[in-house]
Amino acid sequence: MIKKMRYQFILVTMASISFIFILILSVINISMTMSSRRQGYSLLYRVADMQMQAKAASPAFMPPKSPPVMEMQAEPPTSPALPAALNKFDIFRSFSVLYGDDGELLDIFYDEHSEMDEESIAALADKVMSKQNAETKGNISKYLYLIRNVPGGIQIFFLDYSMEKEISQRLFRTCLWIGFIGIFFIFLLVIFLSRWIVRPVQSAFDSQKQFIADASHELKTPLTIITANAEVLAGSIGGNKWLENIISQSGRMDKLIKSLLDLARLDSHAQFPGLAFSSFDMGKTVNNAALSFKSLAYEQEKTFHIDIAGNIPFHGNEESIRQLVTLLLDNAFKFSNSNGIISLCLAQQDEDKILTVENSGKGIPKEEQQHIFQRFYRSDTSRSRESGGYGLGLSIAASIVQMHHGKIDIQSDGSSYARFVVIFKKPGTSFQTRHRIHRPRV
Repeated sequence: MIKKMRYQFILVTMASISFIFILILSVINISMTMSSRRQGYSLLYRVADMQMQAKAASPAFMPPKSPPVMEMQAEPPTSPALPAALNKFDIFRSFSVLYGDDGELLDIFYDEHSEMDEESIAALADKVMSKQNAETKGNISKYLYLIRNVPGGIQIFFLDYSMEKEISQRLFRTCLWIGFIGIFFIFLLVIFLSRWIVRPVQSAFDSQKQFIADASHELKTPLTIITANAEVLAGSIGGNKWLENIISQSGRMDKLIKSLLDLARLDSHAQFPGLAFSSFDMGKTVNNAALSFKSLAYEQEKTFHIDIAGNIPFHGNEESIRQLVTLLLDNAFKFSNSNGIISLCLAQQDEDKILTVENSGKGIPKEEQQHIFQRFYRSDTSRSRESGGYGLGLSIAASIVQMHHGKIDIQSDGSSYARFVVIFKKPGTSFQTRHRIHRPRV
C-alpha cells in the first residue's frame, strides 16, 4: 500500500510538472513564432516602402532586376525621408511582381544573385493572386507577401521568411531539450522526496501491523483458557445457555484472532519474505481443499460443482494456496442463495493458472466491487453479521494472491451471481492477455 501511495505521488507530481512545462513551452513557441513573423512583416514593409518611394521620387526609375543597394539608397535631395536603408542580404531574399489593372503580369523585380528565377517567382505570385484580394498580406510556403496598390495595377512584394523561421525553430528545440533535461533531474528529485514524504506513513503502518500481531498473540492465550474453562464447566454442570454463549463467542473471537494473525503473517512476508516456496501439484492441493466443502453442500442442500484439471505444476506456498481456496469457497457458501449453485474451476492456459470460484445469489453491486478486498469491509452488513464474518477473508485472499504475484478480480451483475477469478501468470509476464472464464452453472 505504501509503495502504491509513493508511485501515485510520483505520477501526480510528474504529470503536473509535465503539464506546466508543455504549457510554458507552447506559450514560448507561439510567442517566438509571432515575434519572428512580426519582424518579417516589418522588413517586408520596409522593402515595399523603399521601392515605392524611390519610384515616386523618380518616375523614370524602373530597375530591370531589383536595383543594387547603392541605387536603392541614393535618392534625389528633394525626395522625402525614406525608411532605413536595406542591407545586401535583405535585398537578396526579397523580390516583387507587378500586375496591371487587367491582371496581366507586367514585370518581375529580383536580385540577380537570388536563388529564385522568374518562372518560380511568377508561379508563386499566381498562387497569391488566385486566393487573395488586394491590400492584404499573408504567407505561402516559406515566403511572406504583401499586396499594395500602385498606379496602373498592383504589386506583390515577397520576403524569404526561412531565416526567421529557422531561428525560431532552433530556439524552440533548445528550450525543448533544456526542458527534458530539467524534467529528468526533477524526476530524480521527486523519487528521493517521495521516500522522505511517505516515511511517516510507513512508520505508522508498520506500528499498526506490529500492534495487530502483538495484540493477537496476547489475546490468544487468555481466550484459549476461557474456552477451556467454559468447556470443563459445561461437562461438569451440564447444559447451560450462558456457558454455550461463552463458548460460541469464544469461537468467533478465536476466528478473528486467527485472521488477524494471518494478516500480520502475510504483511510480514510482503516486507520480509520468509514463507517457504516449493513446487507442487496445484490441482491436487485445490481438490483437497474443496473436498471438505462437499459435506457442507449436502447439509445446506446446495449444488457444488468441481472442475479441476490434473497435473498443474505450481511454485509457491502450498498451505497458503489451500487457505486461498478455503477462503473463497467459504465466502461463496455464505453468500449463495438457498438451494444455490457453487462452482470451483481450476484450469491452465499456456503458462497461466486460472482459479475461478462462482456462486449464484444476490451478487455484489458494482459500486461496492472496488472495496470488496479492503480489510473489515462487508458488502452486506446484516448477512455478514449473521454468518459471523468480520470482512477479513477476502482481504487475506487478496494478500495471498499478491504474495504469489497473481491477480484477483471480482465479476458480478449485482443480482444473480458473483465470480472471483484468480490468475497466476508466469513470472516476468504482464496481465494484458484476456482469458476465457467459465460462466456460473445456474
